[in-house]
Amino acid sequence: MDEALTTRALPAHGGQLSAISAAFSVPIDRLLDFSASIYPDGPSPRVIEALSDALRSPQQLRQYPDLESIALRANLETYAAVPAGNIVVSNGIVPLMSASLRAMKVRRCLLPVPAFGEYRRILERESIEIRTYPLVPNTDFRPDFEHMIEYCVERGCDSVILNNPHNPSGVTFAATDMRSILALAAQRNIRILLDEAFIDFVPEESVSSHVLQTDNLIVFRSVTKFLAMAGLRVAYLVAPQGLVPTIASLLDPWSVSTLASLAAGAAVQDASYISNTIQRNSIEREWLSCALAGIGLTVFPSRANFLLIRLPNEREGANVWERLIVDHGIVVRNCGTFEGLDGSSMRVAVYGREDNQRLIRALASVMNRSI
Repeated sequence: MDEALTTRALPAHGGQLSAISAAFSVPIDRLLDFSASIYPDGPSPRVIEALSDALRSPQQLRQYPDLESIALRANLETYAAVPAGNIVVSNGIVPLMSASLRAMKVRRCLLPVPAFGEYRRILERESIEIRTYPLVPNTDFRPDFEHMIEYCVERGCDSVILNNPHNPSGVTFAATDMRSILALAAQRNIRILLDEAFIDFVPEESVSSHVLQTDNLIVFRSVTKFLAMAGLRVAYLVAPQGLVPTIASLLDPWSVSTLASLAAGAAVQDASYISNTIQRNSIEREWLSCALAGIGLTVFPSRANFLLIRLPNEREGANVWERLIVDHGIVVRNCGTFEGLDGSSMRVAVYGREDNQRLIRALASVMNRSI
């Protein structure tokens, strides 16, 4: 294998099928994408209905979107069980986090790694000093929270970015543990920026409502992953009410389109879709986890809609990643781009049974394992 080619072809994010198709000369319609952790069955039927109705109404498209996203925030208030006055919406978590860092006047931030790669890029763009804290595989990427906060204080950090479920492992911290670290952080004057982009798969572990009881927490949530609307770009944060006007003033106006707002509002009202998504994902995740372990892979205990797997060595990992694409038309997330991981680690989305079986057969084939 051409190592330089593989390095150039590694995308910084999942779902980059056009780049992979071009790099490996595989038609894009032949690729099955396990690299982006989006619910596979598509959005709620209510989303399609809301979008169709809007497109049949020229007035909807003629008008500017609501600057304050009043209707969407009202729907999110019910969905997330937090007051609309504590919610800010935008076209993704990245602009929300950038605005929050500026509003909180963060100067030095602790960044546990591995983590979503955009965190470091956001911090660097905002000229914020970064101190890293290693999360290690042999503890399933679970930190000693008390030690982490003391480490944060010792290095002069005024904030820390966490995510729950953890990305890329899917390991999830109990809400009771999160509340303990929040209390400890408050005692040491540390602000917590908590990314709950995948918490909808385990809603009982969310601490979004804890924002109402403290002034050192901002929670970021995504509408697009769990609700299968990545193309519409909608995210929101829950912040102390005193910070909301400042954060909102730092965002671009009209950042959420009318269509995106209507779709997101419809999606979070579909209780049946939400319940079925949680149930189906749990069943398929457990099946896929067992099947991956059955062909000799290390599988970390995820509660999200993806699994982090580890192959025996980094060299085999790079070869497996390429062969999956070229020989089987399957794209997984090579985690060599995650700080603290190497090419022996891969992340795979949880799909339906037929696609999950196809992934297992392909992995077994390229690794010369029997199933």
